[in-house]
Amino acid sequence: MRLKLIVGNLVIVLLVGLGSYLVVRTQIRAELSTQLEDSIGDDSVLFARSWRASGARLAEGVSSRAAGNSARNVFKASGEARRRGRAFEAAQGVSKWFQNPARGRRERPHIVMVIDETGRVIARDTDRNRMFAQPLLNKIPVLRSVLQTGAPRYGVWHHESKLLQIGVAAVRNDQGGVVGALLVGYDLSNGFAKQEAALIGHDLLFIMAERIYSTSTHVELRDALQGALYSSPLDNGTNAALQGKPTLPWTSTLAGDDYVGVTAALPMARGVDAGYVVLAHLGKHTALAGVATMILWLTLLGLVGVVIYGLIISNNIMEPIEQMEDDILAVINGRGDVRLEVETAELGGLSYRVNQLINLLTGVAEEDDEGRAVTSSGGWEAVSASGPDPGARPSAAGPLQSDDPKVAALAAVPEGQYYAQLYRDYVAAKQSVGEDVSNVQQERFIDRIRGNATHLAKKHGARMVRFEVETIGGQVNLKPVVIQ
Repeated sequence: MRLKLIVGNLVIVLLVGLGSYLVVRTQIRAELSTQLEDSIGDDSVLFARSWRASGARLAEGVSSRAAGNSARNVFKASGEARRRGRAFEAAQGVSKWFQNPARGRRERPHIVMVIDETGRVIARDTDRNRMFAQPLLNKIPVLRSVLQTGAPRYGVWHHESKLLQIGVAAVRNDQGGVVGALLVGYDLSNGFAKQEAALIGHDLLFIMAERIYSTSTHVELRDALQGALYSSPLDNGTNAALQGKPTLPWTSTLAGDDYVGVTAALPMARGVDAGYVVLAHLGKHTALAGVATMILWLTLLGLVGVVIYGLIISNNIMEPIEQMEDDILAVINGRGDVRLEVETAELGGLSYRVNQLINLLTGVAEEDDEGRAVTSSGGWEAVSASGPDPGARPSAAGPLQSDDPKVAALAAVPEGQYYAQLYRDYVAAKQSVGEDVSNVQQERFIDRIRGNATHLAKKHGARMVRFEVETIGGQVNLKPVVIQ
């Protein structure tokens, strides 16, 4: 019974706890995943704005250098050699100017070039002869626009396996005509990807038609994403994104973790297969769902509490019940002196009623707290007593004398004769009120009466207790007589 009480409560607490954990965790994860998918598109737009702002600043810086005397003097030089020399020096100066941290980037530009009005390279930084006279109009779409309109532009250039963000500005003569252009390009390096990733709060990768170019992530994640972007099922989305159609948020398992990403083309990258991926770690953005684990700890605490409380309650209930069972079994086995002595609030009333039933079946009158016999109908009669103070020790000389001859005569009857006569009187009284006495066996009756007498004698500290048969209101009772 104890085990049933405890296990039942344990199962209920466990089921409620686990159910609550699974429901809460699932709902929180689903809500956070939905929020991430909704927000990552906005973060992709945020990067596109940052990219445009970065390109505009680069183009503005290039325009300020193109308007300077160093760049304009290139086109005032006479002779090709002097022109190339001035172009090289101008490119070197512009490169050094952009290295100033106040310009927004601390690293040196990957390339600085001075270009003539036909779109051919006059000179570049670091090497005056490298790329000399190389035509660029068909390779850099924004260059043609700059030479035609004179307005500065920014864009993307795939140059010698490098993916560059470039700014191009026109160089004008004294009359305001466009005589050439100045180009500055920065590599879309891992460092630049990390810098931009810090702004949007997600990983950022720059991609080309056939591979990932640079990334803010670790190598294992880059390699995993490389395989995902250029193979089914994401390859179609990658190709479409490079053509100018950004993808909807997609989910993929990369390097053992789930990620959400968006793929799109780089703004102002017309004619160049260049794009970017904004990538978010799904587990990190749903980490708040981990608070649901607290439910498991609370469930465990509840299980411990149930065990402790269950043991206490089951013991408080079961121990009295087990004692009642033992006492009732003793009465069944013939111990008529045994009574239930359970005083708990829950079972005290039951114990009292069982004792009443035993007294009724054995024909023994009950006693109140003052030692008075109580009949089954609720009335009471005084219990006769003989001798000195009930607390005094009994005399060793034999039965005590009493002023009541009836009590003295009852005490003087030999035990065997007394019990035989008591049985006959009891049966006769029962028959006189019309009760069936076929189940009242003499031996069993005497055993119970003897047990009750022993019990009452111990309770009152008496030498003996004997009974008299009395009939009150049609109810036959045995009235105890305490003899000191």
